[in-house]
Amino acid sequence: MANDPGTVPQEAPRHQRQVERQGVQAVPFVQRLPQVRGGVCEFCGILDKNVPSEQQYKLCPHYRGLNLRCSYCDETKDPEEVVGHAVLNVYEHPDNPDKLVVVCDSYTCTQKHEARFRTSA
Repeated sequence: MANDPGTVPQEAPRHQRQVERQGVQAVPFVQRLPQVRGGVCEFCGILDKNVPSEQQYKLCPHYRGLNLRCSYCDETKDPEEVVGHAVLNVYEHPDNPDKLVVVCDSYTCTQKHEARFRTSA
């Protein structure tokens, strides 16, 4: 039966081959930190009810000592106003682990961020 040309051997090939994909875009893999929504860390919430909500993220262990601002907003925008009225997505920088990339939820900033880190496969 082993020599029968109509049968398929039960052994798997020793070397698995990969299927090539054309046109697929690669993106860097980075760790996402908690969002800051209206100045409040999504994980920690309100930590001190005597501090304005726009400043609450500065009290949590994720962002203590940092002044967050969108990496893509124009210089004319007030960073405190953006923090207080937007959702900030915070990521580790793919090339420099000591830096954070902060992206507000505006369409233009999100587009700029996606274009910046889009790479070809």
